Amino acid sequence: MPLAAAAELNRLRWRCRRGMRELDVLLERYLAQRWPSASAESHAAFLRLLELPDPELADYCLRRAPIADPSLAELIAQITELAELSARQAVYQPESGRPDPPERDS
Repeated sequence: MPLAAAAELNRLRWRCRRGMRELDVLLERYLAQRWPSASAESHAAFLRLLELPDPELADYCLRRAPIADPSLAELIAQITELAELSARQAVYQPESGRPDPPERDS
């Protein structure tokens, strides 16, 4: 990774640190897993998302408030999808002998 890209990623990682640990986890997971392959439009939406106050961002991520901006709504959907996937993977641990995770209704 070029030095400039690494520095930008570090700046973004720092901006993902919020007043709520739950938001830290959600935003940092997106940054690590989706940011590198995201489109320029998704990058712009993520940067706008980072400008939101924590209470508003938490309401969006916890689905307590509607999101008027379609690009932010899509991004929040991706972020919450990553969280749900991570939670399902944490529950399913093949080596523990636990059953497969339940199928999700779409």
